Amino acid sequence: RSPAAAASRASARSAASPLDLNMAATVGAPAPPFSLPSSKGTTSIGDFKGKWTVLFFFPKAFTQGCTCHVQSMEEEARAIRALGAEIVGASTDPVNKCVEFSEAYSLSYPLLSDEGGSLAKEYDSAISLPIVGTFANRKTFIINPKGELAYAFDKVNAKEAGPDVIAQLKSLQGK
Repeated sequence: RSPAAAASRASARSAASPLDLNMAATVGAPAPPFSLPSSKGTTSIGDFKGKWTVLFFFPKAFTQGCTCHVQSMEEEARAIRALGAEIVGASTDPVNKCVEFSEAYSLSYPLLSDEGGSLAKEYDSAISLPIVGTFANRKTFIINPKGELAYAFDKVNAKEAGPDVIAQLKSLQGK
């Protein structure tokens, strides 16, 4: 995981158009609000007012890719917080599964339980399949201290999620 490789991957994504124009969540617009049960109690967007916030969606707790994703974010949590940002994960799993997942991997950040996928839909991260139901697609959003969507990763490499977020936060902050 070289910092140069992460910076290269992050800069390769266009901040001007990382989202399709038809998406509900648009870079530059206010971040869709949330207040949901989480692995740490109820977590709301207001809890992060005035801070950079990294909100990432993952499909299902305890699956291989999602485990890599949350671990990558946890491995880089100290560096992300050093840049003045907080981390929040979200999936359509029930809250008890979010708690179990958080405890199993000693996560220092909350995992939102978005049962039904309403938040995932707001961030255009929901996928609905007839037999399976609705679940969250793997996406990451950076919300600036003003509460606006500053950047969106619509393609996330689960293993490199943390370093990619750090590179993009540094770019957004001019560091």
